[in-house]
Amino acid sequence: MAVWQFSIAFVPQDWIDAGGDVHSLFDERGFDAAAAWGSYRHPNLEQILGSALSQRKSWHSDLIAWGSEQTDGIQLSRRKGKVSSVVAYFDLRQPNMTLVQQVIHMAQELRLAIVVVETSSVLPLDVDQLLRAAAESKAAHFVLDPASYLAQMETANSQAT
Repeated sequence: MAVWQFSIAFVPQDWIDAGGDVHSLFDERGFDAAAAWGSYRHPNLEQILGSALSQRKSWHSDLIAWGSEQTDGIQLSRRKGKVSSVVAYFDLRQPNMTLVQQVIHMAQELRLAIVVVETSSVLPLDVDQLLRAAAESKAAHFVLDPASYLAQMETANSQAT
């Protein structure tokens, strides 16, 4: 993802309702939602995900992508034929309010929870909550004040070495 993109992941709400812990999907390598998707089935998953943005050519046969890599998009990944992740990302340089609303409706229709990977938090399926999370993201910080963001990143990198 580009630094100006705010990204979210989807996980099946039924997995959470059955006791699935979103924090268990994180490890030292990052976020991997494959375990949450194990038993999820919806006959119209791809159709509903593709209802907001045009499908584009993907770089891998196990990836279905809609939208643009540089702006707004949705991606569905598979492993061995099964869904392993669904993510959406938003270009905060030019926020697409219609897409934000559509993503909430998709999640409701597909019984998916929204995870903000950056904060490891599950959001209520509410437009205002998604907008608040986007506004508080690193992508928003970069878009609003690139110099401050880059200075903060430089400081963090120099402290890490």
